[in-house]
Amino acid sequence: MKPKGILLLPLLIAAVLAAGPLPAWAEEVPGIVPGAVAAEIGRIEKAVRGAVGVAAVHLETGRTVEYRAQEFFPMASTVKVPLAARILDMADRGQVGLSTEIPVKQEEMNPEGPLAAVRWRPGLSYSIEELLETMITRSDNTATDVLFRVAGGPTAVDAWLKGVGLRDLRPARYIRELLRDVLSVPEPVSPTMSLAEQFRKMPPRRAAERRAKAVRANPEYDADPRDQATPKAMLALLVRIRTADGVSAAVRSTLVPMMERTETGSRRIRGRLPAGTIVGDKTGTLAGTANDAGYVTLPGGKGCIALAVFVKGSGAPPAARETAIADIARLVYDYYLLSTPTKPE
Repeated sequence: MKPKGILLLPLLIAAVLAAGPLPAWAEEVPGIVPGAVAAEIGRIEKAVRGAVGVAAVHLETGRTVEYRAQEFFPMASTVKVPLAARILDMADRGQVGLSTEIPVKQEEMNPEGPLAAVRWRPGLSYSIEELLETMITRSDNTATDVLFRVAGGPTAVDAWLKGVGLRDLRPARYIRELLRDVLSVPEPVSPTMSLAEQFRKMPPRRAAERRAKAVRANPEYDADPRDQATPKAMLALLVRIRTADGVSAAVRSTLVPMMERTETGSRRIRGRLPAGTIVGDKTGTLAGTANDAGYVTLPGGKGCIALAVFVKGSGAPPAARETAIADIARLVYDYYLLSTPTKPE
């Protein structure tokens, strides 16, 4: 059976790759015109009834694929990648310890994620390492807000990103603030009341209405410049992490394996790749947004891809958004697989 939602790549193999200087072992390789790949992404985009942004690079050769790569998209939970990078950079500099226990504040208890099932109590705490693990692998929102506090707040993470030259990644709000804004949840009557508690106290119908907004396209969210990024900027961060450029090697050695343990992305970048493919990623989902960003290791010594696939304003069902991400990831995977030779031993 032919894979759904994607053109067979042999139809695209029609030209020699037009790219910048390559290593000697990778020169003059028959491949696919990147423009043809972008055209196929445009065809897939129609299925989401919204906008798709893609930025990918083959780390060993520097060859890129871009589609709306410099357009801004809501980050949703992919913001957890720059936050994790900042925390690990702080740890490498001795500013925090990964084994340090951090008390969870009552107002930091958020819906979604394993910690949402935990009832807050005085003294509730987790190590920074535990918070990082649950934030990345299970996209826990409570852990995220605790780590934002450890980092000095979203604006401090934003300042760090700008300091390392990444200006188009714009963290601005704690997760609880973002969710209240997007889901139209009013400010709590008490500063210590959590968003999770607000939902518990809502009448069931109102809570259901708010949760429905979490999967429905929201033009105001798409237009808000806060907490947005371009696919190209997210890709630049991924490259810096993988190559230890501007961030410590300790960030790479901890964060990349953590991303490989992600449990939330089985239908996105990983969704249509061959069984056994090594993938490390971080997903993001809110309103009409569905994102995934991470790394894919090619077989046969052909190197590694970093890629970011963002969807915004989607009027399609959530499953269709995930299918589009999976189709694009497979397209990019096949492009690099077919156009890259095996590196000599």
